[in-house]
Amino acid sequence: MRRSLIKLLAVAMAVSVVAACGSSTDEGTSTPTSDTSSAPAAGDSADDTAADEPSDEPAEEAPPAELTKVILGYPSDTASYTDLYFCQDAGVFEKHGLEVELSLLKESSQILAALVSGSVDIVGGDGQSLAAGIMKGAEVQYVELKIPRYFTEMWADPSITTLEDLRGKRVGVTAPGSITDTATRLMLEDKGLSGDVEVVNITPLSALVAAAKQGEVDAMVSAPPQGATTSEDGWAKLTDMTEYPTAAGVYAVTTETSTERADMVQRFVAADVECLQALHDEANREQILDSIQDYTQTEDRDLVTYAFDFFLNVWAQEPIVDEAILREAFELSAEKSGEGEVPADLSPFINNSFVENAIG
Repeated sequence: MRRSLIKLLAVAMAVSVVAACGSSTDEGTSTPTSDTSSAPAAGDSADDTAADEPSDEPAEEAPPAELTKVILGYPSDTASYTDLYFCQDAGVFEKHGLEVELSLLKESSQILAALVSGSVDIVGGDGQSLAAGIMKGAEVQYVELKIPRYFTEMWADPSITTLEDLRGKRVGVTAPGSITDTATRLMLEDKGLSGDVEVVNITPLSALVAAAKQGEVDAMVSAPPQGATTSEDGWAKLTDMTEYPTAAGVYAVTTETSTERADMVQRFVAADVECLQALHDEANREQILDSIQDYTQTEDRDLVTYAFDFFLNVWAQEPIVDEAILREAFELSAEKSGEGEVPADLSPFINNSFVENAIG
């Protein structure tokens, strides 16, 4: 009886093994079985076995199979957003598992409304525009400060060769409260010229450039490269405002997004930090210039190159949000609007954890 039972068990095991080896999928392909043996098979050399062993080199992290969709709003198609252009064209966003739609909002005043309404997930812009909304109760957090200085420059007609020559002259800037307007007034006050120079607001930018070329103003202030186009009329660069710190270029999200979609925000910041650093790599230069030319629709390659070289000096490679610089943005915003009170503690509106994680 015992021998018969043993024989029956042996037969059952043999049938099970044969069935496992011969099973197949509906497509007729064999279902592989796992080999748990670590010993080399007969005829295999030690070198063959070693070749099959996993490498000590870390494998490159593959992006998620399904990309996370993100809408990013930004207010101007200028070279200041080259990090976004390069991230998009070089596939860096996709590498970090994101499908990013760049939505051009055109006006800084639209940034806050688009963010709090949920029309966009992340916004780029200047710190002052967002500060105004925060002082009115908007729950927003700054997650990057990528341009911590004014990125404007002044071009003037041939009769003006020094800042002192500006006395009694007209300087054209864009909209009231804009970066060009604020930077110009700050510089004039710092140089003791604020009462002797007329600041004229002219929008849009194309109208400002036209006014300069037609002699309606004696100097103009803009972000590169628009001012450089006046060189055709004999104008020359007089100065720039990069010595003055400000929250000129930031990225921000709602407080809710920073917590409930923290993984998405982290992926964006990691991608952008990678791109901000890549902008300083000479090997990427031509591709970067192509991206600027495409997104800004600037045909003149020399102007594109001029703008890129200018911004290389103001882009932060580690875009930590500096509270002191941000406070200046809040104070300027409150001063201009005459509304709102600057919070004593700005830490609830700053979240540097994403940048800190990205830079290690």
